[in-house]
Amino acid sequence: MMRFVIAAARLAGLPGPASAQPVADPDPARFEKDLAAFEAEDTATPPRPGGTLFVGSSSIRYWDVAREFPALRPIRRGYGGSHVSDTIHFAARLVLPYRPALIVFYAGDADVAAGKSAAQIAADTHTLVALIHARLPNTPVVVIGTKPSPLHWAHMATIRAANAAVKADMAGDQRAAYVDAEAALLGQDGRPRAEFYAANGLNLNEHGYAAWTAALRPTIERMAPKAR
Repeated sequence: MMRFVIAAARLAGLPGPASAQPVADPDPARFEKDLAAFEAEDTATPPRPGGTLFVGSSSIRYWDVAREFPALRPIRRGYGGSHVSDTIHFAARLVLPYRPALIVFYAGDADVAAGKSAAQIAADTHTLVALIHARLPNTPVVVIGTKPSPLHWAHMATIRAANAAVKADMAGDQRAAYVDAEAALLGQDGRPRAEFYAANGLNLNEHGYAAWTAALRPTIERMAPKAR
């Protein structure tokens, strides 16, 4: 892990981990109620294996994937405020049991807000993708880059550096793809388009999700196995 943190820092043009200690991960137990709710839903209506798992933070939670990707048999498991580290921790309960044909993952907003570095976020993403490859070797993964937002505009240097490091790390991985929607969410002034965001300045509204989906759809559909 430490070797990857150093490599990610170099890819992102950042100082190595010797210059700053990694930020401690928050306690994943804060999401136990969310996980219990997902498990109760699965018990009541078990998803068939071979669907598409959309998992991650609030951008997944509020995304109407059932409407946008009906042919992919989507399973939405978004839990707001989660870090990449939370999905690593909960993978055995939140990812692996679904035996999905495709996984689409998004997180990063809470990570940068907590002060995590680009290298730390990229290293955690590397760990998650490696875990999925090890346990679900036939399941491709799409990682969505952390989006720009008015609330976290001050963190854009970290966001862009983390996204660049994740993209570089995944280059050449035939079982994974990186995609982002930054260009689709920014206006001509280079800043987030206010009409795309909810009042909290973080979550997308209906118009934002339309732009987000249009930008991400080609990669998601390309990575989805054809025989479903």
